[in-house]
Amino acid sequence: MKKKTLSLRGQRGTVLIIGLIFLAMLSLLGVAAYSVATQEERMSGNTRERIRAFESAEASLRDCESVLVTQGALPAFDGSGGAYTAPAADQPQTYEASGWNWKDDTKVRVMPTGASISGVALQPRCILERVGQIPVNEGPNEGQPLKFLVVYRVTAAGYGANSSTSTLVQTTYVRP
Repeated sequence: MKKKTLSLRGQRGTVLIIGLIFLAMLSLLGVAAYSVATQEERMSGNTRERIRAFESAEASLRDCESVLVTQGALPAFDGSGGAYTAPAADQPQTYEASGWNWKDDTKVRVMPTGASISGVALQPRCILERVGQIPVNEGPNEGQPLKFLVVYRVTAAGYGANSSTSTLVQTTYVRP
């Protein structure tokens, strides 16, 4: 019986080259999957930070509105404690004026210590602005005495875990 021997003369390494090509393709696929997963994690982290900043700004907005809801004395609206008289409509608004800095605690009302929010770089803050008065009739007939409603604008800034993530929210409040 004759033994068959394998001859190496006819092989040129084709399987090795094909295997290396598949290995390179699988490596590229793995790198692409890792890149996509990392990008998605960054996007979800940014979304979480924006939501945190928005919620802290909303909390500060409600805190400033609570100053207006009370039946006691209102602040002086002279710039102290974050209470201002609003500038004319054609002028830069208080928080838009040059040199304005939301991080300066002397210009704003900072969330009280008992209501502070955890997980944020800076506690949320707000300003109150007295905008003006609106005359309204007290009754259905003309000639009845006018009543004046006072309009206020409340602007609040909230921050995420990083102080570069911030949100401004604003509301108008009418008080008799």
